[in-house]
Amino acid sequence: MSEERFQSLEEKLAFVEMANAEMGEEIFRQQQEIEMLTKAHQMLLQRVEVLQDTAGQDNEDDNERPPHY
Repeated sequence: MSEERFQSLEEKLAFVEMANAEMGEEIFRQQQEIEMLTKAHQMLLQRVEVLQDTAGQDNEDDNERPPHY
């Protein structure tokens, strides 16, 4: 194998290794962001559920006749 060909392959391998490391870092960052967004979504779902429960109780109170009737 010629020296030029060997050097070209080494350069390509270095580029692939660098790209692989960058992709690994990006995947790690995206996974952290997904976990954070999932937690925020769960918290929002819980808040909506609480608000719906509270709204349901308020509607029940609105439908009752006042005590002076």
